[in-house]
Amino acid sequence: MEIGMHVPQVGPPSARDNVTSFATTVDDAGYDGIWVFDHVVLQKDQQSQYPYSPDGKLGFPPTMDFLEPLTQLAYIAAITKDVRIGTSVLVLPMRQPVLHAKIMATIDALSGGRFVLGAGVGWWEQEFEVLSVPFERRGRRMDECLQLVRQLWTEEWVNFKGEFYEAVDWTCNPKPVQEGGIPIWLGGESKGQLRRVGKYADGWLATPKAFASLDEDFAFAKEEAVKAGRDPNQLKLSLEGAGVLSPDHLEQAAEGLGKLKERGIFHAILGVHPAHMMNANSIIEEFASKYLKDLQE
Repeated sequence: MEIGMHVPQVGPPSARDNVTSFATTVDDAGYDGIWVFDHVVLQKDQQSQYPYSPDGKLGFPPTMDFLEPLTQLAYIAAITKDVRIGTSVLVLPMRQPVLHAKIMATIDALSGGRFVLGAGVGWWEQEFEVLSVPFERRGRRMDECLQLVRQLWTEEWVNFKGEFYEAVDWTCNPKPVQEGGIPIWLGGESKGQLRRVGKYADGWLATPKAFASLDEDFAFAKEEAVKAGRDPNQLKLSLEGAGVLSPDHLEQAAEGLGKLKERGIFHAILGVHPAHMMNANSIIEEFASKYLKDLQE
Protein backbone atom coordinates (compact mmCIF):
# COMPACT_ATOMS: atom_id res chain seq x y z
CA MET A 1 0.00 0.00 0.00
CA GLU A 2 1.14 3.54 -0.74
CA ILE A 3 1.00 6.23 1.98
CA GLY A 4 0.52 9.91 1.19
CA MET A 5 0.36 13.08 3.25
CA HIS A 6 -1.58 16.34 3.02
CA VAL A 7 0.87 19.24 2.93
CA PRO A 8 0.06 22.44 4.90
CA GLN A 9 -2.02 24.71 2.69
CA VAL A 10 -4.11 26.94 4.98
CA GLY A 11 -3.23 29.57 7.57
CA PRO A 12 0.18 30.09 9.26
CA PRO A 13 1.38 26.52 8.49
CA SER A 14 1.19 27.38 4.76
CA ALA A 15 4.13 29.77 5.08
CA ARG A 16 6.88 29.07 2.55
CA ASP A 17 9.50 27.74 4.97
CA ASN A 18 7.06 25.38 6.68
CA VAL A 19 5.71 24.02 3.39
CA THR A 20 9.29 23.51 2.18
CA SER A 21 10.36 21.68 5.32
CA PHE A 22 7.21 19.54 5.42
CA ALA A 23 7.38 18.50 1.75
CA THR A 24 11.09 17.69 1.72
CA THR A 25 10.76 15.69 4.94
CA VAL A 26 7.89 13.63 3.48
CA ASP A 27 9.93 13.00 0.32
CA ASP A 28 13.15 12.10 2.16
CA ALA A 29 11.31 9.81 4.60
CA GLY A 30 9.99 7.66 1.76
CA TYR A 31 6.28 8.47 1.69
CA ASP A 32 4.49 7.95 -1.61
CA GLY A 33 2.39 11.08 -2.03
CA ILE A 34 1.96 14.77 -1.22
CA TRP A 35 -1.58 16.09 -1.62
CA VAL A 36 -3.41 19.42 -1.72
CA PHE A 37 -7.10 20.34 -1.94
CA ASP A 38 -8.98 23.04 -3.81
CA HIS A 39 -10.72 26.34 -3.22
CA VAL A 40 -10.04 29.57 -5.05
CA VAL A 41 -11.86 32.05 -2.81
CA LEU A 42 -13.77 31.74 0.45
CA GLN A 43 -17.09 33.37 1.29
CA LYS A 44 -17.66 35.69 4.24
CA ASP A 45 -20.79 33.73 5.25
CA GLN A 46 -20.61 30.19 3.85
CA GLN A 47 -23.94 29.58 2.11
CA SER A 48 -23.43 26.01 0.90
CA GLN A 49 -22.98 23.04 3.22
CA TYR A 50 -19.64 21.24 3.17
CA PRO A 51 -20.60 17.55 2.87
CA TYR A 52 -17.68 16.13 4.83
CA SER A 53 -18.06 17.75 8.25
CA PRO A 54 -20.80 17.29 10.86
CA ASP A 55 -21.75 20.98 10.91
CA GLY A 56 -21.34 21.62 7.19
CA LYS A 57 -18.50 24.10 7.77
CA LEU A 58 -14.94 24.06 6.44
CA GLY A 59 -13.50 24.47 9.91
CA PHE A 60 -11.25 27.51 9.51
CA PRO A 61 -11.80 31.28 9.11
CA PRO A 62 -12.27 32.45 5.51
CA THR A 63 -9.67 35.21 5.96
CA MET A 64 -6.83 32.71 6.40
CA ASP A 65 -4.25 32.31 3.65
CA PHE A 66 -5.23 29.45 1.32
CA LEU A 67 -2.61 28.48 -1.26
CA GLU A 68 -3.81 27.77 -4.79
CA PRO A 69 -3.28 24.00 -5.23
CA LEU A 70 -1.66 23.73 -8.66
CA THR A 71 0.70 26.61 -7.98
CA GLN A 72 1.67 25.00 -4.69
CA LEU A 73 2.30 21.65 -6.38
CA ALA A 74 4.50 23.31 -9.01
CA TYR A 75 6.62 24.66 -6.16
CA ILE A 76 6.67 21.29 -4.38
CA ALA A 77 7.66 19.53 -7.60
CA ALA A 78 10.80 21.66 -7.70
CA ILE A 79 11.93 20.87 -4.15
CA THR A 80 11.17 17.12 -4.08
CA LYS A 81 12.62 14.18 -6.00
CA ASP A 82 10.53 11.02 -5.81
CA VAL A 83 7.19 11.58 -4.12
CA ARG A 84 3.93 11.52 -6.09
CA ILE A 85 2.14 14.91 -6.06
CA GLY A 86 -1.58 15.35 -6.56
CA THR A 87 -4.88 17.09 -5.89
CA SER A 88 -7.41 15.64 -3.51
CA VAL A 89 -9.45 16.97 -5.04
CA LEU A 90 -9.44 19.65 -7.77
CA VAL A 91 -12.91 20.95 -8.63
CA LEU A 92 -12.50 20.35 -12.35
CA PRO A 93 -15.80 21.77 -13.74
CA MET A 94 -15.07 25.02 -11.88
CA ARG A 95 -11.89 25.44 -13.94
CA GLN A 96 -11.40 25.97 -17.68
CA PRO A 97 -10.27 22.52 -18.93
CA VAL A 98 -8.01 23.55 -21.84
CA LEU A 99 -6.00 25.97 -19.71
CA HIS A 100 -5.78 23.56 -16.81
CA ALA A 101 -4.82 20.62 -19.00
CA LYS A 102 -1.83 22.73 -20.03
CA ILE A 103 -0.97 23.68 -16.44
CA MET A 104 -1.16 20.08 -15.22
CA ALA A 105 0.84 18.70 -18.15
CA THR A 106 3.53 21.29 -17.40
CA ILE A 107 3.67 20.24 -13.74
CA ASP A 108 3.88 16.59 -14.77
CA ALA A 109 6.68 17.29 -17.25
CA LEU A 110 8.73 19.37 -14.82
CA SER A 111 8.22 16.87 -11.97
CA GLY A 112 9.41 13.96 -14.10
CA GLY A 113 5.96 12.33 -14.30
CA ARG A 114 4.78 12.50 -10.70
CA PHE A 115 1.44 14.32 -10.96
CA VAL A 116 -1.99 12.78 -10.25
CA LEU A 117 -5.26 14.58 -10.94
CA GLY A 118 -7.70 13.84 -8.16
CA ALA A 119 -10.89 15.53 -9.30
CA GLY A 120 -14.41 16.19 -8.04
CA VAL A 121 -17.55 17.91 -9.27
CA GLY A 122 -17.67 20.41 -6.39
CA TRP A 123 -20.27 21.37 -3.78
CA TRP A 124 -19.99 25.15 -3.19
CA GLU A 125 -22.54 26.79 -5.47
CA GLN A 126 -21.48 30.36 -4.69
CA GLU A 127 -17.81 29.66 -5.47
CA PHE A 128 -18.82 28.57 -8.97
CA GLU A 129 -20.85 31.74 -9.33
CA VAL A 130 -18.05 34.10 -8.28
CA LEU A 131 -15.85 32.41 -10.90
CA SER A 132 -18.60 33.02 -13.50
CA VAL A 133 -19.17 29.28 -13.97
CA PRO A 134 -22.70 27.81 -13.75
CA PHE A 135 -23.24 25.41 -10.85
CA GLU A 136 -26.06 23.66 -12.68
CA ARG A 137 -25.17 20.74 -14.95
CA ARG A 138 -21.65 20.65 -13.54
CA GLY A 139 -21.78 16.85 -13.75
CA ARG A 140 -22.27 16.95 -17.50
CA ARG A 141 -19.48 19.52 -17.81
CA MET A 142 -17.33 17.21 -15.70
CA ASP A 143 -17.84 14.45 -18.28
CA GLU A 144 -16.63 16.74 -21.05
CA CYS A 145 -13.71 18.05 -18.97
CA LEU A 146 -12.46 14.52 -18.35
CA GLN A 147 -12.65 13.59 -22.01
CA LEU A 148 -11.08 16.84 -23.19
CA VAL A 149 -8.10 16.90 -20.82
CA ARG A 150 -7.34 13.26 -21.65
CA GLN A 151 -7.34 14.07 -25.37
CA LEU A 152 -5.11 17.10 -24.85
CA TRP A 153 -2.65 14.94 -22.92
CA THR A 154 -2.55 12.00 -25.33
CA GLU A 155 -3.42 13.16 -28.87
CA GLU A 156 -1.27 15.30 -31.12
CA TRP A 157 -4.26 17.09 -32.68
CA VAL A 158 -7.47 17.22 -30.66
CA ASN A 159 -10.86 16.87 -32.31
CA PHE A 160 -13.37 17.49 -29.52
CA LYS A 161 -16.87 18.89 -29.94
CA GLY A 162 -19.09 18.89 -26.88
CA GLU A 163 -22.06 20.79 -25.56
CA PHE A 164 -19.91 23.03 -23.36
CA TYR A 165 -16.40 22.86 -24.81
CA GLU A 166 -14.93 22.65 -28.30
CA ALA A 167 -11.32 22.13 -29.36
CA VAL A 168 -10.79 21.13 -32.99
CA ASP A 169 -7.31 20.98 -34.57
CA TRP A 170 -5.53 22.25 -31.48
CA THR A 171 -2.48 20.68 -29.86
CA CYS A 172 -1.24 20.98 -26.28
CA ASN A 173 2.45 20.42 -25.54
CA PRO A 174 4.42 19.33 -23.66
CA LYS A 175 2.61 16.06 -23.20
CA PRO A 176 2.69 14.53 -19.72
CA VAL A 177 5.68 12.30 -19.06
CA GLN A 178 3.47 9.44 -17.89
CA GLU A 179 2.40 7.03 -20.60
CA GLY A 180 -1.31 7.39 -21.29
CA GLY A 181 -1.41 10.83 -19.73
CA ILE A 182 -1.79 11.95 -16.16
CA PRO A 183 -3.63 9.44 -13.93
CA ILE A 184 -7.14 10.59 -12.99
CA TRP A 185 -8.62 9.53 -9.65
CA LEU A 186 -12.15 10.77 -9.04
CA GLY A 187 -13.45 11.70 -5.59
CA GLY A 188 -17.09 11.54 -4.52
CA GLU A 189 -19.61 8.89 -3.58
CA SER A 190 -22.61 9.54 -5.82
CA LYS A 191 -23.68 6.98 -8.38
CA GLY A 192 -22.97 9.52 -11.09
CA GLN A 193 -19.41 9.96 -9.93
CA LEU A 194 -18.86 6.21 -9.58
CA ARG A 195 -20.06 5.80 -13.16
CA ARG A 196 -17.46 8.38 -14.21
CA VAL A 197 -14.78 6.42 -12.37
CA GLY A 198 -15.61 3.38 -14.46
CA LYS A 199 -16.04 5.26 -17.72
CA TYR A 200 -13.23 7.82 -17.66
CA ALA A 201 -10.88 7.48 -14.70
CA ASP A 202 -7.93 5.42 -13.49
CA GLY A 203 -9.19 5.12 -9.93
CA TRP A 204 -11.62 6.10 -7.20
CA LEU A 205 -10.50 8.44 -4.42
CA ALA A 206 -12.95 7.52 -1.68
CA THR A 207 -13.50 9.16 1.72
CA PRO A 208 -14.44 7.71 5.13
CA LYS A 209 -18.01 8.77 4.33
CA ALA A 210 -18.13 5.83 1.91
CA PHE A 211 -16.35 3.31 4.09
CA ALA A 212 -19.41 1.27 5.08
CA SER A 213 -20.24 0.58 1.42
CA LEU A 214 -16.70 0.80 0.04
CA ASP A 215 -16.54 -2.68 -1.49
CA GLU A 216 -19.99 -2.47 -3.07
CA ASP A 217 -19.38 1.02 -4.47
CA PHE A 218 -16.02 0.06 -5.95
CA ALA A 219 -17.59 -3.03 -7.48
CA PHE A 220 -20.21 -0.75 -9.07
CA ALA A 221 -17.45 1.43 -10.56
CA LYS A 222 -15.79 -1.68 -11.97
CA GLU A 223 -19.07 -2.80 -13.52
CA GLU A 224 -19.31 0.59 -15.21
CA ALA A 225 -15.78 0.13 -16.53
CA VAL A 226 -16.80 -3.17 -18.11
CA LYS A 227 -19.81 -1.49 -19.73
CA ALA A 228 -17.47 1.14 -21.18
CA GLY A 229 -15.18 -1.54 -22.61
CA ARG A 230 -12.39 -0.84 -20.14
CA ASP A 231 -10.38 -3.19 -17.93
CA PRO A 232 -11.89 -2.97 -14.42
CA ASN A 233 -8.76 -4.44 -12.86
CA GLN A 234 -6.81 -1.34 -13.84
CA LEU A 235 -8.86 0.86 -11.48
CA LYS A 236 -7.10 1.82 -8.26
CA LEU A 237 -8.90 2.28 -4.93
CA SER A 238 -7.49 5.10 -2.80
CA LEU A 239 -8.73 6.75 0.39
CA GLU A 240 -8.70 10.38 1.48
CA GLY A 241 -8.82 11.00 5.25
CA ALA A 242 -7.21 7.67 6.09
CA GLY A 243 -5.83 8.87 9.42
CA VAL A 244 -4.29 11.70 11.43
CA LEU A 245 -0.76 11.67 12.82
CA SER A 246 -0.08 13.06 16.28
CA PRO A 247 2.76 12.23 18.69
CA ASP A 248 0.70 10.05 21.03
CA HIS A 249 -1.31 8.17 18.41
CA LEU A 250 1.17 6.93 15.82
CA GLU A 251 0.61 3.28 16.66
CA GLN A 252 -3.17 3.68 16.39
CA ALA A 253 -2.74 5.35 12.99
CA ALA A 254 -0.56 2.48 11.82
CA GLU A 255 -3.10 -0.09 13.02
CA GLY A 256 -5.85 1.71 11.13
CA LEU A 257 -3.75 1.77 7.97
CA GLY A 258 -3.06 -1.93 8.34
CA LYS A 259 -6.80 -2.59 8.24
CA LEU A 260 -7.13 -0.42 5.15
CA LYS A 261 -4.35 -2.38 3.50
CA GLU A 262 -6.33 -5.57 4.13
CA ARG A 263 -9.33 -3.91 2.43
CA GLY A 264 -7.29 -3.41 -0.73
CA ILE A 265 -6.59 0.32 -0.50
CA PHE A 266 -3.90 1.26 -3.01
CA HIS A 267 -3.04 4.75 -1.70
CA ALA A 268 -4.03 6.07 1.74
CA ILE A 269 -3.82 9.82 2.41
CA LEU A 270 -2.99 10.97 5.95
CA GLY A 271 -2.97 14.34 7.65
CA VAL A 272 -1.00 15.75 10.56
CA HIS A 273 -3.07 16.97 13.51
CA PRO A 274 -3.58 20.75 13.19
CA ALA A 275 -1.88 21.36 16.54
CA HIS A 276 1.39 20.01 15.09
CA MET A 277 1.35 21.40 11.54
CA MET A 278 3.99 24.02 12.36
CA ASN A 279 6.42 21.42 13.66
CA ALA A 280 5.54 18.19 11.91
CA ASN A 281 8.96 16.92 10.83
CA SER A 282 9.62 14.76 13.87
CA ILE A 283 6.16 13.18 13.65
CA ILE A 284 6.58 12.45 9.94
CA GLU A 285 10.02 10.94 10.50
CA GLU A 286 9.04 8.88 13.55
CA PHE A 287 6.02 7.35 11.83
CA ALA A 288 8.16 6.55 8.80
CA SER A 289 10.93 4.93 10.83
CA LYS A 290 8.54 2.74 12.83
CA TYR A 291 5.73 1.82 10.47
CA LEU A 292 6.06 3.03 6.88
CA LYS A 293 8.03 0.20 5.27
CA ASP A 294 5.80 -2.52 6.74
CA LEU A 295 2.70 -0.79 5.41
CA GLN A 296 4.23 -0.28 1.97
CA GLU A 297 5.22 -3.93 1.50
